[in-house]
Formats: sequence, C-alpha cells, structure tokens
Amino acid sequence: MKKFILGLCITPILFTACEKDVVPDYDVRDEYVGDYQVTDACDASFNNYDLTIFKANDYDEIVFGWPGLYETGMEVHAIVTGMKAVIPLQDFYISDFPEIFYEFSGSASLEGDTLTVDYTVLTIQEGLIIDENNCRATMIRN
Repeated sequence: MKKFILGLCITPILFTACEKDVVPDYDVRDEYVGDYQVTDACDASFNNYDLTIFKANDYDEIVFGWPGLYETGMEVHAIVTGMKAVIPLQDFYISDFPEIFYEFSGSASLEGDTLTVDYTVLTIQEGLIIDENNCRATMIRN
C-alpha cells in the first residue's frame, strides 16, 4: 500500500516535468522568398536578369516582383502548394487602343536554391492571340 501511495505522489511530478510539444509557426512560402538570378529561355528570346520574390497578402501566394517574369514589369502571382507552385491565368493590360494584354499561366518547382518556372505568355490583341511564348526561367537564389 505504501508503494501505491508513493507511486501516486511521484506520478504528478513526472508529468509536470514534461512540456507540450510546441509546433513552430511555418510558412512554406518562406522557402521561395528572396532574391534570384534568372536565366529566362523563351521561344523568341534568352535573357538574364535579377528578380525578387515576396509573399502576397493571401496566405498561400507569392509574387514574382520587379522586373517580373518575362521582364514585363508586371507582378505575377503564384499559389504555393509545398515545393510546387501554380501560376493561375492572369491578364495584364498593355494598351487600351488597340486593346492589347499579356496572359500569363504556368507552374514552378523548387529544389534546394533553384526554382524552375515553366510558363506561357500570350499576347492578345482585340481578343485574338497574336503571339505565344513558352518560357523556362531557371532561378538561382542569391
């Protein structure tokens, strides 16, 4: 009986010494954020430039900042799903008369410090596709 009572007394002491597992706050977008050196190989051109990726206000989006993919100056958004990202269809108006805009779409994958972005840029004038460029941007984090 003494052992039982002693066991009951010691048990709460053992449990108070254990802490709850603390799960750190983690944002998968942090893996993408930073400055990159970009080699952009498109159907019609080959360019090298620097680009910054930052978090958007939405909890799962990143933004390809200045000078933007395809060096258009447009902030293209992507939705992060782990080590992959999807660039949903996005339109950027270039001119009102005649009506011309770029249409971006694509996907990206991250491996270490290298982000590979496969994307398509359509140039649309008055509702007709007048140019299509398929691109692969290889981005290496600085």
